[in-house]
Amino acid sequence: MTARHELLKLENVYDHKHSSELFLEAMRECLEHHIKNCDFFSKLCEDSGFKAECLQTEADLEKIPVIHANFFKKYEVLSVPRESITEHATSSGTGGQKSQMFFDKDSFDFGNSMIENEFRYYGFLSEELTNYLLFTYEPAEVSKDLGTAKTDLGLLSYAPVNDTFFALRYNGQGHDFDVYGTINILEEYEKQGKPVRIFGFPSFLYFTVRQMKETNHRPLKLNPQSMTLLGGGWKGYADKQIQKSELYALVEEMLGIPQENCRDGYGSTEHSVPYFECKNHHFHIPVYSRMIIRDVETLKPLPYGQPGFANFITPHLMSVPAVSVLMGDMAVLHEPGKCGCGIDTPYMEILGRAGTSATKSCAIKASELLKR
Repeated sequence: MTARHELLKLENVYDHKHSSELFLEAMRECLEHHIKNCDFFSKLCEDSGFKAECLQTEADLEKIPVIHANFFKKYEVLSVPRESITEHATSSGTGGQKSQMFFDKDSFDFGNSMIENEFRYYGFLSEELTNYLLFTYEPAEVSKDLGTAKTDLGLLSYAPVNDTFFALRYNGQGHDFDVYGTINILEEYEKQGKPVRIFGFPSFLYFTVRQMKETNHRPLKLNPQSMTLLGGGWKGYADKQIQKSELYALVEEMLGIPQENCRDGYGSTEHSVPYFECKNHHFHIPVYSRMIIRDVETLKPLPYGQPGFANFITPHLMSVPAVSVLMGDMAVLHEPGKCGCGIDTPYMEILGRAGTSATKSCAIKASELLKR
């Protein structure tokens, strides 16, 4: 899979201009693999009249048959032998509505390489002993396969671990948000003076700094090399959601972490390419994927600036034919050069989940802990 792995060697993870042909070749390799090894995807492409050689330019990416993210909540389809699956991740839905994703070693390693490359690009790799505060589920049998937990635990490998604290503590039956324990550990981390990395759901970070402010807790001064990398959104807790700029300002005020070190992340079980905010807090599309915004009625591609369904395309996975996934998220794609951060690729703005559903995401489930 030469072209796929050549993508991982690119130093500039946001150089679409000089990597377009490589991306298309990687997509053709990936598509040919899935058509050959997955009966479901082969039939889907046959019914659509699509072949891998149809991809000649990036404009042809819209021709790839899309699979709705909800498909993965009901069906397991593999393009590799089941015995070659090394990792299994799920979202935390209820009522049986759990998305599942399966990774062979190649796909899992590819995912880790994408994250490491983006961390390196932003200067987030470090050799300094670091304390970690994770606003995610403490490892337990009930949460070991959750996509958010796996992602956050994976992020511990990019700076050596001094100490780790999980804010969502396992109580033997489920998880509880330990806000006072979280504040206590932040005080301890301040005394130690080591950099602190805060990962996980933004709602819990907000609840923590709000609790500190409302109880007149003194502002902390964490090591200035500390950072936050949030993810999972505010879904299910929208009535408490504040603007990211307001949250970052609160974090700087109460924890002493500079706002430029506060970043958000976007990803999903169904499309596990990582998206990290630039210094201007925008999600740019890396070389590992492309994004199409589709009309909510016709599914026709829309131009820059118009809202519609998010459709992600990537050659990441060889294990599952999640090549072109149509999300339930509404989004807008902005043209290159409009951000002002220096990255010359389009950037997306996630507007929220479309419609209503009984389906609950990791963030929805997590937010219910706050209500308790």
